Amino acid sequence: MLNKVTSYFLEGESNYNVNLKDENPSSFLLQDNSNVTLDLELSSKENKIYFNLGKDSNLNLRIIVKHEIENVELHANVSRGTNFNIYVVDLFNNSITFKSIVDLDQENASSSFHLGVLSKNDEKKNYDISFNHKVGRTFSELDAYGVSKDLSMIKINGTSHIFKNSVKANANQKAKVIVFDDEAKAIANPILKIDCNDVIAKHACAIGSLKDEYVYYLLSRGISLKEARNLITLGYLLPISKHFSKEDEEKIIGLIEGEF
Repeated sequence: MLNKVTSYFLEGESNYNVNLKDENPSSFLLQDNSNVTLDLELSSKENKIYFNLGKDSNLNLRIIVKHEIENVELHANVSRGTNFNIYVVDLFNNSITFKSIVDLDQENASSSFHLGVLSKNDEKKNYDISFNHKVGRTFSELDAYGVSKDLSMIKINGTSHIFKNSVKANANQKAKVIVFDDEAKAIANPILKIDCNDVIAKHACAIGSLKDEYVYYLLSRGISLKEARNLITLGYLLPISKHFSKEDEEKIIGLIEGEF
């Protein structure tokens, strides 16, 4: 038996705040010529979310992952002249699998996925982010930053697929993760599938431990080890907070500072 799909319609110059309280799939339809910011609160363990974005529009989706979230599956279709920006902050004590698939279906469609993630204890946080450039003159960007500590693991898979005849498509990926402790782990897999010439496709990936010289420099300025780790973490994870409301930005800063 199929679960009931809950549908939402987004339009105009608007800010929406939606709380998805159950595990039924949710569908969002963005009308043509709209400019919308959507703050999405996820309140169930399992989440399947579908987006269909009309033409010549802009949608900024903002998600702060909460404790109880275990799985998120996001699918989106982006039409001509439309931009879909996704901002995800994941700082709470939980393991999660987050899968995002965005289909760029028409020319001048674009999408970006911005991630700030912190893992600790024995958590496992898996992010699988895909963009499908089905036609030419489309743009995608993955911008992910993470900090892994204790016995935890962060895994980020980024897949950009430029289909045949998708001339002038442009795909960019960037993933950087700091591993704070010897037993912590981080994995980043940048994947570019290129089936067309005359495109731009690039990726940057960096995984490394906390640099001793950074810590020593801060310690030499009279900053404690706890404060030094906190400052370095803030520097890595703070940039994404600027895309959220002032209230949520303060909440994000408080969550980061509370970890150290």
